[in-house]
Amino acid sequence: MRWRHRRPLGQEQGRAVHDTDFLVVGHETEGCLAAVAAARAGARTALLAPADALLGGLLTEDGLAFVDRDSRHLTPPQTSPADGIFAEFLARAGVPLVALPAAAGDQTLRAMLAEAGVTLLAGEASAARVSQGRLEAVTLAGGATVSARHYLDATPDADLAELAGLSFATGFREYGVERFLGVSPLPLVTGVTPARIMETCRALQADPALEALRQRLFPGRAFLELEQGDDYVLIGPPHLGLAYQRWREAEGLGFGGFVFEADGFNVATLGVDTTSWNGLIYFSEDPATLLRLSRDGADAYFREETARFGRFLREGLGWAEAEASLPRGIYVRQTRHALGTRHRLTLGELAAGYDRRSVGTFCYYPDFRGFRAVKVPGPITAHVALEAGLAADVRNLGLACRAGGYTPFAHSLTRLVQYNVTLGAAIGVAAAMAADDLGEIDIQDVRSELAKHGALADDRTGLDRNAAVLQALRADPVIALEGSLA
Repeated sequence: MRWRHRRPLGQEQGRAVHDTDFLVVGHETEGCLAAVAAARAGARTALLAPADALLGGLLTEDGLAFVDRDSRHLTPPQTSPADGIFAEFLARAGVPLVALPAAAGDQTLRAMLAEAGVTLLAGEASAARVSQGRLEAVTLAGGATVSARHYLDATPDADLAELAGLSFATGFREYGVERFLGVSPLPLVTGVTPARIMETCRALQADPALEALRQRLFPGRAFLELEQGDDYVLIGPPHLGLAYQRWREAEGLGFGGFVFEADGFNVATLGVDTTSWNGLIYFSEDPATLLRLSRDGADAYFREETARFGRFLREGLGWAEAEASLPRGIYVRQTRHALGTRHRLTLGELAAGYDRRSVGTFCYYPDFRGFRAVKVPGPITAHVALEAGLAADVRNLGLACRAGGYTPFAHSLTRLVQYNVTLGAAIGVAAAMAADDLGEIDIQDVRSELAKHGALADDRTGLDRNAAVLQALRADPVIALEGSLA
């Protein structure tokens, strides 16, 4: 039976208490769309976000304009067959294929939340009260409390889950590998057209010295091709990145304690001569540094790095009019992974077609960008498992974020926004139906409600390809450390 709101908003000990069905903490795209799905399903819903935040988080204020989308549905979002509420968001934001302008993302999410009747609360969680296996209330900086029947943690690093008592693993350390996925500033570049980018990249590929460097640094590694689309340039080959590395060495520039690795670039076209770049890869093995960057955004070092990249574009590539600026955020691909969810999803299970309590599917290549490039014959068609997004010991708490209940290797796929949008929407619907435990609702009821509102993202195409992908993953000695590929 669907739980109904019991008390009006009121006062308790002089502090405002917002009593609601479902509270989403965090302003990432997955949290915003989970709130929309919950409200459409009948839950009285509130979203807690910092007052000055751009809704959409990584895809807006952090600058990840090139959106990673389901590999089966690379069609205009307006006609995408099975991308659910994520496709609705992209279509309403006017995304041609993959390029999302930050302002359009924020404005579209605000419109969808308003239309669904979601209450926006300004603030950040500073404490959580858990009693008898339930999260009872969240305290905000400043002292106000917010109470709800159910909660969703949509912060990038599962900060609410930490306040509620969950513990975490960091990076790949549990496998004896002192490594995290890379960090990327996402420069916004003006003054150069996509056609000029393509022309330069072709010339760089023909440079014998850069090609020799590629073969020395990446022996046997296959790269994607150079490609231009209506709203993107895909710079698969690493020659531009290697040219930047060579230029830096000639300038005597270090990397401020980070390790830099040249790679290709995903470039989103946002205007005639305006592009957003993803592909500068820096590494740190310090969890505290990564959490700081994830929470506080780009620091002075990465702003200086962006200025250096802009100088390279002008001096090293000859793009005299090029200017590079940086959004306030930064793309931190990996910080930590929550333990204590009802199921910790593995890469082996994803590749094997794990479908226990599946609320949809998502298809993408295992993406170890900047860490490893595993050659696989195709993308994985992965089920989105509800249990990986539900806390085990806090029965009214869900997680839909990159720090959710995934192993570090499963993180290669499940950290992507669209995967967690599908999970978050399902948790939102479950919150509209559940009286006590988010896991008590029949999964078919959740799926039916998602389908009713056009939010179900479930296309089983490609499951038959997973066996070959799994076989390729088994051959990799590092990935085999997970132990789930047998």
